[in-house]
Amino acid sequence: MRPLIIPFFIPHAGCPHTCLFCDQRLISGNHAPLPPAEQITATVHEWLDRSPGRTAEVAFYGGSFTLLPRQTQEQLLGAVQPLLAEGAVQGIRLSTRPDALDADMLDFLAGYQVRTIEIGVQSLDEGVLHRSGRGHTGQQALEAIQRVATAGFQVGAQLLPGLPGDSPAKALDSLRGVVAAGAQFLRIYPAVVLSGTGLADLYRHGHYHPPDLEEGIRLCAALLREATTAGCPVVRIGLQADDGLVPGQTILAGCWHPALGQLVKGELFYDLVLQLASRLDDRAEMVLYCHPQRLSEVRGHGNRNLRRWHEGGLPLCAVRTDPLLEQQQIRIETVRQKLKDSLITIRNHKEYTYA
Repeated sequence: MRPLIIPFFIPHAGCPHTCLFCDQRLISGNHAPLPPAEQITATVHEWLDRSPGRTAEVAFYGGSFTLLPRQTQEQLLGAVQPLLAEGAVQGIRLSTRPDALDADMLDFLAGYQVRTIEIGVQSLDEGVLHRSGRGHTGQQALEAIQRVATAGFQVGAQLLPGLPGDSPAKALDSLRGVVAAGAQFLRIYPAVVLSGTGLADLYRHGHYHPPDLEEGIRLCAALLREATTAGCPVVRIGLQADDGLVPGQTILAGCWHPALGQLVKGELFYDLVLQLASRLDDRAEMVLYCHPQRLSEVRGHGNRNLRRWHEGGLPLCAVRTDPLLEQQQIRIETVRQKLKDSLITIRNHKEYTYA
């Protein structure tokens, strides 16, 4: 079971940049000041009371933690130390920028029992980073991942495909690059145009068109498949649904859906079934089998996949579960044939493109 992550959002705190795509206060739904020690303690115990028996970590998300004043970092990290000492939580994780993780900072964080560092990479392409106003290079991001991993932390990378100047090929290269550098898990946030950002200005003037929902689903499916094949887990796809994220109001365009992760995983299975079915010798009625834990993804969000298979003329008569299948596998059976394949071994046949 994954540890319980107890998040505290520090929107834009510590970060000297305002990137083209960024409105951290809107993304986190949090406009409050930094949490005092007593609030951290109370919140942790509230979460633990709701999930007894689980291991837990405190997370500081939203801003660039390691660019906060050292005194503020000590205040926040220090508030968690009694919780660590009593065994209420087992570690601390935080998010920050690649250019704010030198050796001295890593020594400091290790002294406060920080376990996991998530790095906002977004892209490794220099043109994409420059146009987005990131203020760091792709090489700095790779070096930061390597430095953090070598220092003994668990390291994750956050990617933001679909920014100005990006392409599916560049996005895939970025994913491959961070995995090769040592990233142990990923978050994928396809580009969304938020009101009040520089990206919104470009969009309103017709200078930028992000991937829409369907394009973003296909792009994220390609990225997810690449990460899965590499053995690097993707722990989140898309921004967390929040009252502050309202399509047509705060979200002007881009790939956003409250169940985006399920849509993306479902897209992989949709594609896999089509490819496997194309290898059948006949078009007799088919029965589809999957692992029990993958049933909802195979059927698709709101039975999206079932509907599309039927509309496309696929003679699918039933979807059943088989616990002997691996979670990435499916099996198709007709009267005369049985075919089995996996998300990892089969190749995508779709071309993932966007304007």
